Amino acid sequence: MREFRRAENSLDGGEPLLRRHVEDLVAMLAELRTPEGGRVELAMTTNGTLLASKAKALKSAGLDRVTVSLDALEDARFAHLSDSKVSVKRVLQGIEVAHAEGLSPVKVNMVVRKGLNDDQIVPMARYFRETPHILRFIEYMDVGNTNGWNLNEVMTGAEICAAIHPHFPLEPLASNYRGEVAGRYQYVDGSGEVGVITSVSQPFCGDCTRMRLSPEGRLFLCLFGSKGYDLRDLLRSGATDDELAGFVSRTWRQRGDRYSEVRGEQTVERHKVEMSHIGG
Repeated sequence: MREFRRAENSLDGGEPLLRRHVEDLVAMLAELRTPEGGRVELAMTTNGTLLASKAKALKSAGLDRVTVSLDALEDARFAHLSDSKVSVKRVLQGIEVAHAEGLSPVKVNMVVRKGLNDDQIVPMARYFRETPHILRFIEYMDVGNTNGWNLNEVMTGAEICAAIHPHFPLEPLASNYRGEVAGRYQYVDGSGEVGVITSVSQPFCGDCTRMRLSPEGRLFLCLFGSKGYDLRDLLRSGATDDELAGFVSRTWRQRGDRYSEVRGEQTVERHKVEMSHIGG
């Protein structure tokens, strides 16, 4: 069984801040403890549109940090990519309020699609340099079945770094822990850090330590999974904590998912769970 270096729960989406009284759910999760009695780190991924108004309540409830999705700094481009009328300014305000409330470091995720927003890479790097936030670039992935994924739209992590380097030279950093999904780089001048997530060009299935729980109580062992494992019925049958832990442990030990490592013609058309259903 893989070694887990961190105890973390993340609330993803859809958009978790659309849930009424989501801070109450956060407070319930904040009571969780590891077998050793330690706290479980709580994070949330959000589009940021409601973050400014929710950040204080989320922090008070026990949330530790947030990740904000932002694929462009231009309003028109952002509106097209996010299919919304929300302004970039509103998302950036949410990031600053979250940082001020202590939900930090705020991570900012940009999914890069060649020909659609790759010209935003350098502006995003320029904007978030010399800030306490961590900008992360994500290769466009074939998650789910509805995003119209095309390999020709993938800009690799190496290409992303090559686009930044002439403007703001980068050097690699060691990972913080085993299973960290983003490769880490720092600006040579010390003005910040960026991450690059390369699940298309450099898959990391062997070090993955993440499972996801869907809204109806099914465990998915891979972002590209097609099968979930029913945890809800076990809970409703009155299973003890030890029985639940045993089920989760056995399920994970039997994990054979490595979609990104075997991606190809035989897998790319495979039915996959939607990210809006299980989060990122």
